[in-house]
Amino acid sequence: MSHHIDRDRQIIYCDRNIEVRPLGLREAPALYDAVNRSVRAISEWEAWCTLDYSLADARLFLQRSIEQWDMRAAYDFNVIERISGLVIGSVAINQISQLNQLANLGYWVRDGYTGRGIAAMAARAAAAFAFGKTGLTRLEIVIQAGNLRSQRVAEKTGATLECLARNRLVFHGEPRDAKVFSLVPADLGVPVPVAA
Repeated sequence: MSHHIDRDRQIIYCDRNIEVRPLGLREAPALYDAVNRSVRAISEWEAWCTLDYSLADARLFLQRSIEQWDMRAAYDFNVIERISGLVIGSVAINQISQLNQLANLGYWVRDGYTGRGIAAMAARAAAAFAFGKTGLTRLEIVIQAGNLRSQRVAEKTGATLECLARNRLVFHGEPRDAKVFSLVPADLGVPVPVAA
């Protein structure tokens, strides 16, 4: 089943304070600023985020993000504070398996904005997008066993903790145990299309 989704028109959440949407290349400095100001917290759990994360890294990520979207291989969204224009977080649907209609759901929030429910809101918006627009029927949130803050976000999205999976992910070359949470359309009240 083919799902062409216009990237430029995809605001998946908007209220008075924030919106969740894809970023364009011109917004690389805003993304770099968000990651740079949060690098210590994010790099503790996410291998892509390193202490030398650069503006060039942000540009490369955005370029790849656009290409991945066009190939329907991943869908990246950023959380924007409307009044300031700051990037205050990010949420992604990636590692898509069309065969099994499943994907990974990931998120992070900028330092100073955590603890406000932003990640859970963005994750639910991304899940609703995935279930409603892409034909996916399962999302997995895979979190290092020690990352309790991210696990609380997964719980707040309504995700179900399924297991502690041994050596489920690799972090800087080292296998790590991870908790695997899942979301399915029924968790968000989204009807599942029935095959004819």
